[in-house]
Amino acid sequence: MAQQMSVSLQSACLVHVVDGDLLSRSTLARALGAVGIACRVHSSGADALSVLGTASSCIVLRSDLPDMTACDFMAEASLQGHDLPVLVVTEEGDVDAAVAAMKAGAADCIARTFGIPAFLERLRACMATGNPHAEQRDRGRDAIRRLGLLSRRETEVLELIVDGKQSKTIAWELGISIKTVEVHRARIMEKTGSRSIVGLGRLWESAEMLRARELPRPLPLPHAAMMGIAAP
Repeated sequence: MAQQMSVSLQSACLVHVVDGDLLSRSTLARALGAVGIACRVHSSGADALSVLGTASSCIVLRSDLPDMTACDFMAEASLQGHDLPVLVVTEEGDVDAAVAAMKAGAADCIARTFGIPAFLERLRACMATGNPHAEQRDRGRDAIRRLGLLSRRETEVLELIVDGKQSKTIAWELGISIKTVEVHRARIMEKTGSRSIVGLGRLWESAEMLRARELPRPLPLPHAAMMGIAAP
């Protein structure tokens, strides 16, 4: 089992360890190096975000970084287009942090203090599973691309369609004929490749979910309290 785990982990390209505690990140780096895993350590979220690239395969992320939370980090990574699986390290007993991390897209969470064998096993599982939100994000991006083919009027009609309104009501609200509404509806179906109203609704929902997830979030001001500066 140990040999199989080692071979599986060695197939990884690069693991980023993001932890503000020097001893903690050094310990994890040594553990990864001992099983042949290439890793890169970072003391802050901003440092890690600046170097994430295609060679990266997984992120080990402390829940309470010096400059941002794990949720802030994952939101920013998503904005930059990174779909890497994330293993979040929380403090022992911090259930709220673990729940928030999983909702934000973490592949898994592990609480301190943990044994190195358990850490490596959880990391292996994360890399094998990947990012649970990546497929959802891909669907959202595809939905946004397809909906972007619609004209302004077609988008207006679609918004009313997904609200469950009938052609007669749509025609009245937009000040157009029912026949024109039906023409727009047919073009919407053709352009988006949807075969039913239900399919259109799912397409719209996928796009809206991605937009909600990827709205830019201002990063917190680091060490504002220690510097005597009031956060805005």
